[in-house]
Amino acid sequence: MLKGIKELVDLLLLWGFWYFGSFMIMVVAIVYFIKSNPTPIINHHYSTIEVIEPPKKVILEEEICTRIDGCRIIDNVCIDCIWGVSNRVVPIVVPLSNRQSR
Repeated sequence: MLKGIKELVDLLLLWGFWYFGSFMIMVVAIVYFIKSNPTPIINHHYSTIEVIEPPKKVILEEEICTRIDGCRIIDNVCIDCIWGVSNRVVPIVVPLSNRQSR
C-alpha cells in the first residue's frame, strides 16, 4: 500500500512540475516577445483637398413670348406675340486657367 501512495505522490509531483514548468516557459516567452518587439513609429499622413467654389449665378432679363398656344411666324418674325419680361438665373462658369492658384 505504501508503494501505491509513493507512486501516486511521485505522479502528482511530476504532473505539478510539468504544469508549473510549462506555465513559466509561457510567461518567459510572452515577456521576451513584448520586450524584443520595438515600439511602432506612427506617421500621420494628412491629405489636402482643394475646395472649388460653386459657379456664380447672374439674373438675366429677356423678353419672351407669353402666349401658351404659340404665335404665327412670318419671315422669322413673330407677328402677334404678347411680350413679357422673364428673369432667369444663368450660372457663370469660370475656366480652370482663370482660377486663382493657391
